[in-house]
Amino acid sequence: MGFLKNFKADLKALTKWLGSSSTWAVQPEKKQVDLKDLQKKTKKDLEKMGRKVGIELDRRLTKDKLIKQIKKASK
Repeated sequence: MGFLKNFKADLKALTKWLGSSSTWAVQPEKKQVDLKDLQKKTKKDLEKMGRKVGIELDRRLTKDKLIKQIKKASK
């Protein structure tokens, strides 16, 4: 029981020292993509572009919906 009590105190102290979890969480880096001529690209190409901006696209959706998601994520 003593171990658990010390563990909770240590965890609380460590959390206080590190700050809130949102300040030290690793955020994926978004790359800038060229939004020109998206209609000319295939769904596979759009899926790759989506990954570059940090989203996973479902190729079962229409091309227009994929393009809207890419534009929204790249803002």
